[in-house]
Amino acid sequence: MSVSRIARWAAAAATVAAAVFAGSASAAPKPEDPPVTGPQTRFEVPLTGEATFAELGTLTFAGQVRVSVQPRPATTPDALRIIHTRLEDVVGTGTGVSCEARGAAHFRLPAAATLQFTGEYNLVPAGPVPPGDPAEACWGNRLTVEYTVNLDADGNVVGEPTAVAVTAEETPAP
Repeated sequence: MSVSRIARWAAAAATVAAAVFAGSASAAPKPEDPPVTGPQTRFEVPLTGEATFAELGTLTFAGQVRVSVQPRPATTPDALRIIHTRLEDVVGTGTGVSCEARGAAHFRLPAAATLQFTGEYNLVPAGPVPPGDPAEACWGNRLTVEYTVNLDADGNVVGEPTAVAVTAEETPAP
């Protein structure tokens, strides 16, 4: 490598190093986050209930659902409230079979005093399953969960939201 190439490389490296050092030294400190005030918008809600599946029978579900509710949506006539749900350690047990429900869902609902909505989540075997195990039937099934969230006049969550596992209505094949 020639001396001029080495000199250009060294000059470029020094320029970059100086810019990085100057940028980090002159950067303003990150402002502290303001303290969280106002209504609670995130909840861990117990999931309860039973659901019946053709190949699995009736499963009794227990676990937690993390529910996040957008505080105070815009006050326009077409304002929507955004809600996010995520299942945590939800397991359904029945006779000789256990299935785990997994997943998350987003909902956009018109603002109202009581929000009622339904989510669907995938079922998977609760653990490793050998071929022929009844838990293989978990694959392809979905758990239906009905939610209720109550709001006050300002649109803040009142009380604790509920989450109940239910048997999905079967839709007839066309």
